[in-house]
This record gives sequence, C-alpha cells and structure tokens, in this order.
Amino acid sequence: MLKTIHLLIFLFAFQLVSAQDTNKKLDSLNAILSKIKNDSLRSLEYQKLINLNRKANPKLHYLIIKQHLCELQTTTSNSGRGKLYRELGINYRNQGKLDSSLAYYNKAKLIFEKLKDTLNIAKTQSSLANVLKAKGDYEGAITNIKQSISFFKNFEDKLPQAIVLNKVNLGGIYVFIKDWENADKYFLEAFNHPFIQKTPSALNSVCINLVSTKTELNEFTEALKYASIAEKTEKRPKSLANLNNNIGIIYEKQNNYQRANSYYKKSLELNQQLNNKNGIIKSYNNLGNNARKWKQYNQAETYLLKANRLLEEADNLNSLHFNYQMLFTLYYEKKDYKSAVKYSILEKQLKDSIITIEKQKAIADFEVAYETEKKEREKNIAQQQLLISQLENTKNKNLLYSALVISGLLLIAGLFYYSRLKAKKKAEIITLELKETQKRLALEKQYKDSELKALKAQMNPHFIFNALNSIQDYIVLNQKNLASDYLGKFADLIRNYLHFSDTGFISIPEEVHNLKLYLELEKLRFEDALDYQVTVDDKANSEAIKIPTMLIQPYVENALKHGLLHKKDNRKLSISISKPSEKIIQCIVQDNGIGREKSKAINQKRQYQHKSFALKATTERLDLLNYGKERKIGVEILDLKYEDEATGTKVILNIPIVNK
Repeated sequence: MLKTIHLLIFLFAFQLVSAQDTNKKLDSLNAILSKIKNDSLRSLEYQKLINLNRKANPKLHYLIIKQHLCELQTTTSNSGRGKLYRELGINYRNQGKLDSSLAYYNKAKLIFEKLKDTLNIAKTQSSLANVLKAKGDYEGAITNIKQSISFFKNFEDKLPQAIVLNKVNLGGIYVFIKDWENADKYFLEAFNHPFIQKTPSALNSVCINLVSTKTELNEFTEALKYASIAEKTEKRPKSLANLNNNIGIIYEKQNNYQRANSYYKKSLELNQQLNNKNGIIKSYNNLGNNARKWKQYNQAETYLLKANRLLEEADNLNSLHFNYQMLFTLYYEKKDYKSAVKYSILEKQLKDSIITIEKQKAIADFEVAYETEKKEREKNIAQQQLLISQLENTKNKNLLYSALVISGLLLIAGLFYYSRLKAKKKAEIITLELKETQKRLALEKQYKDSELKALKAQMNPHFIFNALNSIQDYIVLNQKNLASDYLGKFADLIRNYLHFSDTGFISIPEEVHNLKLYLELEKLRFEDALDYQVTVDDKANSEAIKIPTMLIQPYVENALKHGLLHKKDNRKLSISISKPSEKIIQCIVQDNGIGREKSKAINQKRQYQHKSFALKATTERLDLLNYGKERKIGVEILDLKYEDEATGTKVILNIPIVNK
C-alpha cells in the first residue's frame, strides 16, 4: 500500500512538472504569435506549430488547436474550423480515445460537406475509416474508404498516392474479416497503379499482401509469382520474414514439405535477428506443424516444444491454443496417447479461458469507455477554463495547479471505484453463466425425454398386438408365405423405428419408405378396406433434405385410429409431400373419416377416456424443436365439411429444411 502511495505521488509530481513545461512552451509560442498582426500569416504560423507538435508533443498540440479555435470564433473561416476539428480527431486517435476522435471527425465532415470541399471530405473520411476499423465497425470503415476513393479520383493527378493507400487499407480490412476475394481485388488494383510500380517499397508491401490472398484462394502459382517480385528487391528484415513465412505456407499446402521447411527456417532466422518474439513463436509453430505432416516426428516435437516454452512467458493465447492443438495431433499420430490427452485437456481449458476473457474484455472495454468519456468531459471543462484564464492573464497559473490537483484526486478515487466495480461485474457474469448452463442441461434432458415418449408412442402395444395377431392368423390358416412376408415387413418397420429414433433427423425417401411399411401393416388391420396414396414432389424427394424423425407418422396414425376406424367402407387416406420453397417441406395428411367431433363423442361414450398419447408427445417435442429457432415447425389441423356435414380431416405440416 505504501509503495502504491509513493507511485501515485511520483506520477502526480511528474504530471505537474510536465504541465508546467507545456505551459512555458505555450507562453513562448504566444509571445511569437502576438507579434503577427496579419490574420492570414497568423493562421499559417498556427498550422506550422500544429504540424510540428502533432506527434512530438500531443498536449501542446491540443492546446494550440484549442487556442486557435477560440480565435476563429470571431471570424467566418468555416474551412479553418473544419481542419482544426480534424486535427482534434487526430489528437484523440493518437491517445486511443476513439469515441472523442470520431465525434470531432464527424464535426469536420459536416463543415466540409456544407462547403462542398471534396478534397477535405476525402481526407476526413480516410481518417474516419481508421477510427471505425479500430472500434470494430468494419462495415462503416469500408463505406467511408470507398467514398473517400471516389472523392480522391478528382485529384488523382495531384495526389495519386491517396487512392492507392486507401485501396491498400481497404484490402487490409477485408483481410481482417477474411473476405479474401475482395481483399485480393483491391490489392490487385493497387499493384497495377503507376504510383505503386514506381515505388519499390510500396510495391513489395502490396506483393506480400497478394501472396497471402492468393494463397487463401488456393491460387498458388499466382502467389509464387508475386512472391518472386518481392524477393528480388525487398531488403526490410521484418517484411522479408513475413514473405518467407507466406512462401512456406504455399509449399506446405502443396505438400512440398522440404521447401516449406527451408522458407520457414529463413523466416525464423530473420525474426531471431529482429528479436521478434511473436515472429519466432509463429516460425516454431509452422516448422513443427510442417515437420509433423512430413512425418519428421522428432523434429516436429522439438520445434513445437520450443514454441510452447516461449508461449508460457508470452501473452499470446491464440498462438498457444494453436500450439496445443498441434502437440495433441503430433502425439496422437505418434500413438503417445498419454501426452495427447494432456494437450487435449490443456487446449480445451485454454479455449474456455479465451471465451471467458473475451466476455470480460468486452465488459471492461465498456466500463473503461464510460469512465474515460466521463473524465474527458470533466477534463475538457477544466481545460477550457484554463485557456480563458491564459488569454486573460498568462501569469496566473494557480487555477491550473488547482485543477491538476483535483484531477489527480479524482483519478485516484476513480481507480479504486473502478477496481471494485470490475470485481462486482465479474461475479455477476460467473453467476449468469452458471444459470445459463443449468438451464441448457435441463432443456437437453427434457428434449431427450420427449424423444423417448415419441418412440414409445410409435411402438405402442396396441399396434404390436394387432400385427402379431394378424401374423398368427396367417400361420393358423397355413398361409406361410403371407405370414413370412408380413412378419418381414413388421421386422423392417420395427428396425427402422429403432434406428432412426437415435439419429434425430431422417431423409424424405427414408420417411416415405417407413410410412408405406406402416400403412401396409395397418391395411391388413382394416381387412384391405383402406385405400391410401403417398405422393412425393420430385423437388422434395432428395436424400440431402432432412426432417426430424418420427414427425409425420403420429398424424397418420391419428387419421386411421380416430377418423377411418369408425367408418365401415370407402376409407381413403392421402399423404402428399412437396417443397413449396427452398426452405420449407410441406406434408399434407388428409382422410375422409368421420371428423374430430364425432370421434370425440364416440370416445366419450366408452368406459374410459381415450388419451392420444402419440399426439401429446409429438406436441411436446414440437415445442422443444421450435425452442429458440427463428424458423419453426408449423402444424395446422382443418375439419373438412360439406353442408355442415363432416367429410374428413386435413393436417398441414410446414417443416423447415435441415441439410445435414
């Protein structure tokens, strides 16, 4: 605790000294500016000072811009204010304050749009794109860069590099979102531009990017062509390391492991010269993975373990995750299953950690953004008051010191408050994740129970009893062929139901086959006084189209049991399956039975109340299948009537297609 207080006192003292030094420099600059009376010359001097301090002294850069803005409020120089707003956007972007940067860029853009100043609109949109990319708004970044490119076309003779750099940046965004075709398109356009062809360093950078995109698109010959161009003139060690690594990837994908190994080694040597730890780790991982594919297991183990040792000291979770995967695969292929299990467990644990860290980071980023904006507003108020005081009386610095003391105390209080808030948020996240896991497990159990109920409904004892009685009658009547045929169909149906009850999904041809088997057996129960027809649309009759198992049969059974069984003759049942759209399979089950109302009345007259177990289980299963889905299975049951007389029942099932 004592060390922390000493550190805070030191930081505060350093901030105080730094502020004093900045104020002295501002006073010195004001002395120079006060001697310039001409407004145009004064603006030029301001611009010179802004350019000079943009990277050298961000605090002084900010104060100069604010002071110049205060002076411009008394003039009509809208363009000047727009440029100063853009400078403030640059200042905040360099500090990592992206929301503030975005706000000032948008202010500048509005001014330039009113003035129809296309050149400055283009420059501002390029800057906006960089901020949006940093914030993760890739769609907004792409839109702004494309608009900037269209504006810059009017100035291509004066600023050819502007269009090219924008196209390279645009390609980089597409690489980040793994849209390799668009990335390749814009890198090619940049490559063919005369400005790139005349600038060797830029040409090499574009070629290295093209090597990456062509490799991802499996255009290996083209990738090697651009690699050859870059190899001839590229001298920058870091770029050469990336180039050799990319060439190694090409040869590895072509199964030329020996050449891939030589390029990976070149990349490793360059990264070691640069002391680039992440580059060294990547090279060891690539060398190890390549050696594994090459069946050089001992060499692969050496490289991967070297990478693993470096990764234990580095903060690179994605590379460590890849390293665990490769070590698991290596030991599995070597049949060292004990080591394989070890790295498999480590890989899973790390994967869970990465997901948790990403969630925590998203929440922490939100909290930091909120606290940063809050402090930024407070700081802006204090700095505006300070600027007014400086213009009125440059000698009075007591107000600035007081403001800095207050800011320091607020910062200390904010740090303590933020640490407590972060701990509380972390505990809440863990609680929510536990509840979600419990809810998911309960839902999975309920889903499995429903599937078992549906299977039980399919194989109800009544159906099995009737089928076995029919087989017994054939045997008693010495109709052995019919008994054998009937028994075979019954066995096929039972086997199919048991098989597909575990798969979860079934193809249309398989479902139609099972329905026909079931109806052939039921026809015997009706003493052949049953006419049924099963029709399937050609578009729907495909092995690739899958629907949930045991979904249609309960509705067919219901039509037979409650609609047609109570009718003496002219029993008709039709089943039609069609594909009305690319996303839906429609099944219609229609009978000419006595209707639902009469069936219900008959069941009520019996000594016991009949319960449709199959349909109840199917209804529960439908609810589970539809849970959390955007496209749901729809069921519609229609009572068919003619002049108020029941003529049957029609069931319409709309089933979303599942491609398994």
